[in-house]
Amino acid sequence: MPNNKREKIPEGTLCVVCSDFASGIHYSVASCNGCKTFFRRALVNKQTFTCQFSGDCVVGKSVRCVCRSCRLKKCFDMGMDPKAIQHDRDKIRYTKALKKKREEEKRLKEMVIKEDIGSPQSIASDTYINTSTPSSSTMINILENDHHSYDPEAQNDVKAVIEDLLRLESRVKSLRNSYRFESQVSATSCMYSSCLLDDITYMAENTHENEGTIEPFECSVEKLREWFVRDLSLMLEWGKCLPIMERLLLNDKLALMKAFAPIFPLIQLAFYTRNEFECDIVIKLEPDCTPKPIPERLNYPDGSFIEKGNKPANTWEEMHTMLIDGCYKMMRQLKIKESTFVLYKMLLFHNPDADGLSSLGKKTIENERMRLLTQLFSYLSTERGKEAQTIFSNLLMMSATLSKTASFIKRVFDFNHIFNRTNDLIDQLIIVGL
Repeated sequence: MPNNKREKIPEGTLCVVCSDFASGIHYSVASCNGCKTFFRRALVNKQTFTCQFSGDCVVGKSVRCVCRSCRLKKCFDMGMDPKAIQHDRDKIRYTKALKKKREEEKRLKEMVIKEDIGSPQSIASDTYINTSTPSSSTMINILENDHHSYDPEAQNDVKAVIEDLLRLESRVKSLRNSYRFESQVSATSCMYSSCLLDDITYMAENTHENEGTIEPFECSVEKLREWFVRDLSLMLEWGKCLPIMERLLLNDKLALMKAFAPIFPLIQLAFYTRNEFECDIVIKLEPDCTPKPIPERLNYPDGSFIEKGNKPANTWEEMHTMLIDGCYKMMRQLKIKESTFVLYKMLLFHNPDADGLSSLGKKTIENERMRLLTQLFSYLSTERGKEAQTIFSNLLMMSATLSKTASFIKRVFDFNHIFNRTNDLIDQLIIVGL
């Protein structure tokens, strides 16, 4: 084939690495420009990457920049040919934006070393934290525009958003902790009805604290399903209260709910798990301190728990092992407060790649997500100072773990659905569809 002609592929062909639209045949396979450039840069610059998890992270259109190690591995697995790279071409150079970012990071690092040399208080020493920064254009744009962190008006906007979300979260927690409410039967009809979180009578009847001592007991698959249905009911009510919903069509609202359905119960479980030894978790150690073990158990308000142990592979308990290591411990090591958690949860909900979104809905969600990303980084910069970039990077990494865990739970419930077709919210939002 002449060098001046690019091999054409059928319209709509997807990249074999990340499933974005392919731009052509690059290095022997159909791939997008992003994966093509990533593969060439990694090999030409002889870069090596290390996965922070188990080496099988999800590599998709929306999370392809999260783990470079697994992305490069998938490039090879899908047949990208390193021999096809033309090494005699001009050396790959950083874009102006990335070059500017690297210079700024170097300057800040030198300042930190001068100020804190020898300090044992660095968050980078934590066992469960990955200090590498995701090489995504989104991250670069936010870092370049971090002047919002010092804009009083922008800070007031972020605080107002967080205050509203915390008030909403308080109602959700009250219902979840009492678990007296009846779960929703139909997701579609729920979206048509008024929000129960705004119903004073309903909230008064369903938020009484449970009396008596709660004895812990091991969670069964049936109990897990019961709690997932409860959390999905709360997700629907929570979602209806979000400002973005007023600007979306019903089908777009349902598309967002379905995309977020496998993740919402998981992140609620990980963040709101409270163990009796929680106060013993050591985040930053003094030189003479010995860390105490973090409880490897997730629990629900009724006392049911899932404990990490030597379970056989491909069991539903394995899902909770991923959740404990990749989310529960991570959030405690990063000292994530509820104010950060509610903003992060909003960010995860605004998924422009959700199946079924209209073109207008997709554009609306994309704009809103970028605003939320900026707000989250701005808030972290104000609250956590020089730790903000590390925390922000690890939160983005955690989204890949949640996606992987969500895929696992879908398989668990899919198998259960074969023998027990209940047509509950799990079937409607996770397995079969509406």
